[in-house]
Amino acid sequence: MKKLDDKIVVAKIGKVFGVRGELLLHVLSDFPQSIKSGSTYFYERGELVIKSFDRSKSIVSFEKIDNREEARLLTNCHLYTTKDDTANTCLLGKDEYFWFDIVGSSVYENNILLGIVDDIDRFGGGDFLCVKTDINLVTQGMPKQFLIPYTDRYILNVKNTKPKSIFVQFCKDILENS
Repeated sequence: MKKLDDKIVVAKIGKVFGVRGELLLHVLSDFPQSIKSGSTYFYERGELVIKSFDRSKSIVSFEKIDNREEARLLTNCHLYTTKDDTANTCLLGKDEYFWFDIVGSSVYENNILLGIVDDIDRFGGGDFLCVKTDINLVTQGMPKQFLIPYTDRYILNVKNTKPKSIFVQFCKDILENS
């Protein structure tokens, strides 16, 4: 099995559906079109190759899994891909970034380091950067973490080359009022 230091979860396998080993698939990716027949994914115990995927019903079948008992062993497992595979199969538009390209970025407002993007969450259809506040601001009484809405109002520029940086506006106010 390929080492997955750069693994990205794309789906969670649900309950068995039918008698030939089909399963429900809960897609967790913003690029559901990348999940298709012939695609290989990693999971907790090895690799799985998709035999078929009905996107409208979210029903998947895997090669070499052809009965309920074998399929039941996959329930609640996650399917993973790598960052490289994701970058090669998912096309981004202008000013679009993969979450893994943004996590770890330093967040600056007016040349002041506010913190580091620790994670990204989606609430109500909007993405929010979960920022771990810089220690210098924490020692001044600021919260240890805060959220920044990923919208044009707050995000001025993203630089996803080393060092990864995000330039923002109005976010120190969010931090101070968190």
